[in-house]
Amino acid sequence: MKLNQQQCEAFADILVLAMCIDGHFSLLEEEAIQLEISNVGWDQDLSPDLHLSSAIARARDVAGSAEAVQAYLEALVPVIGEPAIAKFVVAETVKILDSDGSNDEEGTFLSQLKSILKV
Repeated sequence: MKLNQQQCEAFADILVLAMCIDGHFSLLEEEAIQLEISNVGWDQDLSPDLHLSSAIARARDVAGSAEAVQAYLEALVPVIGEPAIAKFVVAETVKILDSDGSNDEEGTFLSQLKSILKV
């Protein structure tokens, strides 16, 4: 699926938050995120590395609080937009979460994401 740049950035933010939600950073997850965002139409003139570094910092700030995660995700909903993109984002987030095994925190996060994106 091809996304516009704002959607690519929101997608990256969600994937990075998914990676950070359990406090465990996996090289497999990070590599998967880089592959995912390169496949959805990231602007070739913009390096995703700077955005990913910022996304990690933002994700670390909110990952410990369900309320902060809720607000963070709700701010991304308007950017994600259409239901087909929301379904895609959830499906790809599941892949990231499953890449290093899932736990209760990740399950809670996934439920929260599905609820917010109405998937």
